Amino acid sequence: MLIYFVRLAATVSFLITLLLATSVVLAQIQHYSVDAALDGSGRTKIKLTITFSQPETSFEFSILGKIEKFNATSIEGPISCSLATSGVSLVNCKLNLTALKRTIDLSFETNDFVRKIGDNFYFDADLGLGKAVESAFISVRLPEGMALVSEDVRGRLSYPENATIVSDGRHHIVTWKFSDLSYNQPLRFQILYEKMQILEPSQLFLYGGIFIALAVIVAVLAYFRYFRKPEKLILSVLDDFERRVMDVIVAAGGMINQKKVVQETNLSKAKVSRVVKSLVNRGIIEVERHGRANKLKIIKKKFKFF
Repeated sequence: MLIYFVRLAATVSFLITLLLATSVVLAQIQHYSVDAALDGSGRTKIKLTITFSQPETSFEFSILGKIEKFNATSIEGPISCSLATSGVSLVNCKLNLTALKRTIDLSFETNDFVRKIGDNFYFDADLGLGKAVESAFISVRLPEGMALVSEDVRGRLSYPENATIVSDGRHHIVTWKFSDLSYNQPLRFQILYEKMQILEPSQLFLYGGIFIALAVIVAVLAYFRYFRKPEKLILSVLDDFERRVMDVIVAAGGMINQKKVVQETNLSKAKVSRVVKSLVNRGIIEVERHGRANKLKIIKKKFKFF
């Protein structure tokens, strides 16, 4: 009989333990979000939004470090919470939630999540609640002008694991998403970041000078490409004899008898013939045969003489 009661007591104890364990494993928090904003001095502003799976009458959690400016509210209004702070801050809240209103907002500030390591800053926060959570979203916004360190320092991860890094144009933001967290699963977040490099005045002067030089080169090229007249470009590459022949053709309105060119330039027929051949090869003029005479004519597409 004694053995029977011992076995019965053991069975009841096991069932009670199993029931308690099951109630802990079941998600007590439906959604948990963290919005952490860091400033340049190393101070962190935290906002926690917690939606419980069912109405709770009390809630407590602890934060490693000293927290300040603590505030707690819900849709129903302010929440009655006590705060005990030493090396660890213990928060204990009395809740008055309903089936439709199961969300609370907690906010606080602390100087204990960020510390300086050389020229870098190290954010380290454990934001676990000791509850099972269905889904969680954590966001940490770095100070303006700060970015993640490109390399590890003293074994600390510069790029957090399982994180997404985005930017709002002024700040780098590191985010995490989780689902089905057990009550004893830690939520510790670590980020190593630094000030973004800013050019020194001497560097600005150097790069500014390079930029101005490049701008001048581009302007000169644009001038020769778009603004300088084609005929000036052509004339600039002609030798003295070619220029003398071209001057005569231009003065005649773009077309002239080759014999007339010989007379106007005082060059020999052979020399004029060689110059004419050179100008034809350059694509500047063309020769039209009129009986026994040659007419020299400027190609207007290549040379605007008006």
